[in-house]
Amino acid sequence: MVTKLVCLGVLTLAALAQDIPNGIKYDLTGLTYPRIGRLARVQGVVTLKLTPSETESEIELISGNVLLVREPTDNLAKWRTNQPVTVNYIFKLTDPETAIVRVPKGDAFDRLILRMFHLATYTEEKQCLQLSGSDLSQVTEPRVVQQSPLTMEVRVAAPTSCLITVSGLLASR
Repeated sequence: MVTKLVCLGVLTLAALAQDIPNGIKYDLTGLTYPRIGRLARVQGVVTLKLTPSETESEIELISGNVLLVREPTDNLAKWRTNQPVTVNYIFKLTDPETAIVRVPKGDAFDRLILRMFHLATYTEEKQCLQLSGSDLSQVTEPRVVQQSPLTMEVRVAAPTSCLITVSGLLASR
């Protein structure tokens, strides 16, 4: 019974998924969200067309933001195909992970006075849990969107960088 359900699930998934044609060899190693695009908080779609020729494949930019174009162009240069293919690289930024931390109000004397009046001695603030120096880009496998002309899409997602402001420094200036 269980094996029949598993086989049915696998067949359903296979029917829903559109396979990549045999003549296309793709390579997504090294594809990340461009650093300048993350810092500028730019997201969007970069559309490139790969046309094979006898000596070298030709890559044509159809549309896309200038800050995002370099990474997909370098990545598409690694692809090998025997037919023209259009690839949509979809760049999306996600919210960074945050945690709520308790920050004490004032100094020890201020908190003593607050306790005397049964007031809160702390505030709750969101703090960013950003891992510095590491690239957290998530790249999905290419999927076929349209068969004729062949159009594929690759999704690249990355968390935005946290904006850190110190209110004491801003108030003193």
